[in-house]
Amino acid sequence: MQDKIALVMGGGAGTGRATVLAFAREGAAVVIADINEKGGRETLSLLQEQGGRGLFVAADMGNSADVQQVIAQTESTFGALHWVSNNAALGAPNEFVTDLSEAEWDRCMAVTLRGVWLSMKYQLPLIEASGGGAIVNVASVSGLRGDAFQSAYSAAKGGVISLSKTVAVEYAKRGIRVNTVCPGGINSGGMDFYLKKMPEMRDKVLNVHAMGRLAEPSEVADAVIYLCSERASFITGHDLVVDGGILVRSNVIDL
Repeated sequence: MQDKIALVMGGGAGTGRATVLAFAREGAAVVIADINEKGGRETLSLLQEQGGRGLFVAADMGNSADVQQVIAQTESTFGALHWVSNNAALGAPNEFVTDLSEAEWDRCMAVTLRGVWLSMKYQLPLIEASGGGAIVNVASVSGLRGDAFQSAYSAAKGGVISLSKTVAVEYAKRGIRVNTVCPGGINSGGMDFYLKKMPEMRDKVLNVHAMGRLAEPSEVADAVIYLCSERASFITGHDLVVDGGILVRSNVIDL
């Protein structure tokens, strides 16, 4: 990835930050976009401390004008774009589907699904003009199987998976690969948000992973880097599950 340009939407913390730093270690210059300006600038500082080149752009992934501004600044600063991780997402409160408000549903969809569509809509032309590359959309095992009390988030992530496959087909002969990473629980702020209303669930959340632990953000970032790299040159339309064994964990036998 030496001398290539990467973009991480949602690079201000957690998995997004880990992905920024992983791209930089591979030699890429990295554009960091995040609605959280403090977190985004902290990520940029960390990137620069390890000798990398980067740019921070404040942006709401659910806002079309903001997304277009990210792409415009990427092009004006670096002149190209090759690798993308669309990482930003917004969860919804842990509620029965009937208790979730319309506003909560709409906001989750606006960022988590519509935001990925908006991002790819404006990223794809620049990647193609730069000679091709790859997009990795961060989905979730929730999008593969559904999760109780997370109807909006599960539906949005399922949409991200289907959308990614569609774009993978449309751009397969145009030099752009599109895949998803589907993590389980991650040791980050997002998991803290999920458990905020149900702290008694923490042990159960750990145990649902066959490995008995959450993923570190860097472990998910490594999967993103692999799918962007030439080592995955014949992989597109794929969902790489990085879940510590959630999908194979027996709910009957206590191991």
